Amino acid sequence: MRKNSHLPRTGSTKQTGEIAALAHALTPVAKLCMKSGMGAGELQIAAKIACIGVAAESARLGNRLNHSRIAAATGLTRKDVRTLSGLVKSGRVVAGREVAKQRTARVLYGWRTDPEFLDRKGSPSHLLIKGAGPSFHELVRRYGGDVTPISVLNELVRSGAVSRIAGSRVAVRKNSPRARGFGAEVVAEFAARLRDLGSTLVNNIEGVENPVFVGFCEIKNLSADEAALFQATFSERAASLVDGVDRWRTSQARLRARAGGRRTDGARVGLGVYLVEQKPVPAALPSSRKPSGQGARKPVKP
Repeated sequence: MRKNSHLPRTGSTKQTGEIAALAHALTPVAKLCMKSGMGAGELQIAAKIACIGVAAESARLGNRLNHSRIAAATGLTRKDVRTLSGLVKSGRVVAGREVAKQRTARVLYGWRTDPEFLDRKGSPSHLLIKGAGPSFHELVRRYGGDVTPISVLNELVRSGAVSRIAGSRVAVRKNSPRARGFGAEVVAEFAARLRDLGSTLVNNIEGVENPVFVGFCEIKNLSADEAALFQATFSERAASLVDGVDRWRTSQARLRARAGGRRTDGARVGLGVYLVEQKPVPAALPSSRKPSGQGARKPVKP
């Protein structure tokens, strides 16, 4: 029987390893997405837009983008390129329901907008977890897709978006599964710093003749006390180094003023310093189960 040629192939072992390494690097990005209420769909759209933006740098016909060439370079369809290329500049993404948004976000959206799950004031009703009529189970069936209602409920309770109340009912506490501290400003700051670091690393690969300084040094197998001492020591040194950028900028501004205001070219430079701390994974506790075939020893009578 002939195999379906449309099934995706992982490629060579080397390529599979590269994908695994990239997935490992994207773990903080995935965590940021999930904590800020976004799902795999939004992350996928962001990755597509980024790939189109990079391919567009060398795929122009005059002032017009060559969609076929971008599709060839990125692996996307021309339809995807046409749909998303306009978003490269605007950055505004209108994600439809077909996007793999967090199921919890979809359920909360339905709870806030579907008249069947609203009270007379237009607010989300207190729902029975399970039962006849509008219930949380029915809400998840309608908006959650192929996940179990109890899984969605546990995740919403964990994130603080929903609380259990008396009478086997649940109530909305906030309109988004976004975790506290993961606001839009935090996401923008994270994205800016990650872009700076990534751009420097990639630029050094492309321009090995004139690299920008990047240094990294790690120490393994320290005790908790040594790790705490490292953080305290180098936090002070890192802060002093970053403060030096402001002092340098002030001195340059004075020199520029003395020279009658030299022309600026709009160049941007910066210095980024960060410390790393990875705590050891606690060892698994030994199982309390006894080996099969061995029961508890009976006390020996005197």
